[in-house]
Amino acid sequence: MTSNEAEKTINSSINNTNDTPLKSIVETPLTESLINDLFHQQNNDGSFPATEKFGKLFNVNFELIKNQLKDKGLESSISDEIHRLISTASILFYFLYHSQKTKFPVDITTINQFVTNARSELEGLSLKDDPIIQTYVDKGELAVKFVIDTREKYANICHDLKLPQNNWELYIQHLMDLDKQK
Repeated sequence: MTSNEAEKTINSSINNTNDTPLKSIVETPLTESLINDLFHQQNNDGSFPATEKFGKLFNVNFELIKNQLKDKGLESSISDEIHRLISTASILFYFLYHSQKTKFPVDITTINQFVTNARSELEGLSLKDDPIIQTYVDKGELAVKFVIDTREKYANICHDLKLPQNNWELYIQHLMDLDKQK
């Protein structure tokens, strides 16, 4: 390999990391401990914070995404809510990826269907009387509601920021490198 080829490979790897900074989320194994940690960090409105502590669970740097959106012109008055939308949707996609082996990319209907399916499955199991499982499903429903409501509230922002994807769920799936799944 020539030095030019090596440099192209390194630059391609760096660009891919910057282009898909949430990729390590889907590579993180789904464990009971991780689920517990996640739900302990969930906000009352159903969102998950895009904080360093939260990023450590998945080895991601939310600051990179925050800075990219700021550079594209994201208004500071709505940035916290957009960052929580990205963080929360990435958690939902993580669960979809690991628990239902969903084919990506998915649309907003699939996100909503995720919790509906979980609720239906729970009702058919003896686990429905388990308060911990019930709490997780309730928290999942709350997260989906936050994502759908916030996505609708700021639907035009993807266009205004000139993001390559035309909606938040596709943008977030791209950040996670899920848009190339087959």
